[in-house]
Amino acid sequence: MAVGDSMSVHLVTVKPKASVQEAIALMLQEGVGSVAVCDGVRLVGIFTERDVLRCAGEGPLFLEVAVEDVMTRRPFTASPGDDLLDAAELMAAKKIRHLPVCEGDFLIGMIGIRDVLRGIVEQAAANDGARDTARALLTRAPRL
Repeated sequence: MAVGDSMSVHLVTVKPKASVQEAIALMLQEGVGSVAVCDGVRLVGIFTERDVLRCAGEGPLFLEVAVEDVMTRRPFTASPGDDLLDAAELMAAKKIRHLPVCEGDFLIGMIGIRDVLRGIVEQAAANDGARDTARALLTRAPRL
């Protein structure tokens, strides 16, 4: 199964100059754990729950700090044609839960760990030999 089959195309984005408070409010409103930081449609970073915690640890200046000052620049990304298990392996190896899906520099979707798990379960269930497929997927899948 490809990443593009499991990714979300509902993009939640902020501009680099947005305040951290704006980004947090948007994350809460949309019920997501990350926002893509975009200059137009070009991905320039990602701001996640971990970034929120890091900011909170440095002080309560959420109104004054711009997302671009605390975001993860040049985040790991996937392409829509990448294999879902390869994305899962990357996420596990890098200890990340959100992976922007891009074509070149352009953001087209986002895949989270829940999307990956759902896709793996769907792939196993779609097979006639679901038990064997699930066992094979689980032996290949990294610990998340």
